[in-house]
Amino acid sequence: MDISEFIIPGLFILGVAVLIIVGIYFSDKYRILRQLKKVRRKRIQSVRENEYVKIVGKAKHAGAPLIAPLSKRECVYYKVEIEEKRGKSWRTMVNDVLFNDFFINTGTENAIVNIQAQATNSKRIHLVTDHSLNSGTFKNATPEIENYLALKGNKSTGFLGMNKTLRYKESIIELDEEIAVMGIGKWKTIDTPIDGYSDSRVLTLTGSKEQKLLVTDEPKAMKRVKRQL
Repeated sequence: MDISEFIIPGLFILGVAVLIIVGIYFSDKYRILRQLKKVRRKRIQSVRENEYVKIVGKAKHAGAPLIAPLSKRECVYYKVEIEEKRGKSWRTMVNDVLFNDFFINTGTENAIVNIQAQATNSKRIHLVTDHSLNSGTFKNATPEIENYLALKGNKSTGFLGMNKTLRYKESIIELDEEIAVMGIGKWKTIDTPIDGYSDSRVLTLTGSKEQKLLVTDEPKAMKRVKRQL
């Protein structure tokens, strides 16, 4: 028996497994969770200028809320990914992300999550996919989805009007949803009133390349860090 017949396939399987594990370890989700687990949540009024802090609270809109394209829920951030099955693999057809700056409310205090001004390398976002749909050979896309696809320059049918095999994923920060945010705290004086906010001073949470703005609705991120004795 030639042992090399087993070694080469075994090394290939091991290599694939290592790549999968490394991919998971360095994914946005696990990078965010590792960072948030290191620190305790903080009260907004106790945040010092330029302190890198973790705040856990409910998302509130500043101005008009967004409407999620697939589920029609009010939100402050949404991501829609639509994939088409080609053979045995899936190809991304639509990757639609839209967001506004928003408040995070802890019950009696508010801070602004300054997400719009952040460069790609100064923020890291992970949202749980909480709305999924599919369409295909025996299931037509709804008129609402068809209209949305048309806005993105696509459609659910292909050659001779046959349905494409599509799957739809939507992730949002819904109004009043509990989220965890970690960012650099900066206190600002408000000259003009902000809808839904009446104080003259407000904490804004921002990010940098070294201390990224982290935002997630992953339930594990809401757990309190145990105080070390």
